[in-house]
Amino acid sequence: MDLNSPIASRRIRSYREKKPFREPSMHQGYVIDLEPDGRGDIVRTATYFLTGSECRFTCAMCDLWKYTVDGETPSGSIPLQIQSLHKFVTQNDNSDEHSIRWLKLYNASNFFDHKNIPWEDLESIATLCDGYERIIVENHAALFASERVREQVLMFADRLEGQLEIAMGLETIEPAAMNQLNKGMSIEQFQAACAFLSSHGISIRAFVLLQPPGSEPAQSTDWCVRTCEAAWNWGVTCCSVIPTRSGNGFVDQLHSSGQWFPPNVQQLEWTMDRLVERVSDTSAMAPSGTDRKRPIALVDLWDWSRISGVCDRCRTARYDRLHQMNLQQLPRPKWTCDPCDRESD
Repeated sequence: MDLNSPIASRRIRSYREKKPFREPSMHQGYVIDLEPDGRGDIVRTATYFLTGSECRFTCAMCDLWKYTVDGETPSGSIPLQIQSLHKFVTQNDNSDEHSIRWLKLYNASNFFDHKNIPWEDLESIATLCDGYERIIVENHAALFASERVREQVLMFADRLEGQLEIAMGLETIEPAAMNQLNKGMSIEQFQAACAFLSSHGISIRAFVLLQPPGSEPAQSTDWCVRTCEAAWNWGVTCCSVIPTRSGNGFVDQLHSSGQWFPPNVQQLEWTMDRLVERVSDTSAMAPSGTDRKRPIALVDLWDWSRISGVCDRCRTARYDRLHQMNLQQLPRPKWTCDPCDRESD
């Protein structure tokens, strides 16, 4: 069934639980982690989780609506949240290693939708980003069809001291799965967004789903790899693979009715092995300090406790292996656990 319609959006929303209350002026914390920069170095990155209004799109697999407020984001609230988080990080980051070089501003929605982040706040937000080498924000690819949005993007990028990177949800290029996701976006729109951003020197990150609704388990890993390869060909620098998970209501309903199953760790490992083979073999690798970068492949490990196909014996070892592959972008010896691997076959 084609879910790209208002009727589908209403159906998807009908399975949602009540949205948790979020205070519009309060952020939702931060994390500091490490990322490869595509030139052989690893950078410390802070991710700020900001509170704003809900995305205008109703993607079938998305649970980010849980972290948003009703109505439009109040003017001035996002800069205040960033200021507060800057203070938290300054007070609590006791690392004597390298300083934080990259900053992610994730608002569980669209950074360049004026209902999610008022455009009059972009100047002050840019000022608060001074001192960071790279600023990473999220935005839906279809929004770049708007000339006003493109203007705001370019003004914000021009104001930043560092490099702007925009993360977009591509999810998949598999036709059967695309028809189930209610993305409100075509592949052509994603390609057009990539072309616009690349032409203005703005880096691109793509979120890619492993085994979304509509993707058969036996074929989902191959489609995930093919989606990342397509994204790199369109100018995307970094592909972040997210194992599709339940928890948004609609996907839970698909799971309970046997129409979808979450991917297991063996599928995630196979996907990352293939992707790292591709990026480690590329000739695009350049010496540190140059502008040339090779593609980056990451797997999302934030919800590791929920993934299936692991036991207490192998859970930590499998996590560590994928984490090191994220950082090094190189193959690592495969960890095997006979009971878990046999059960996943």
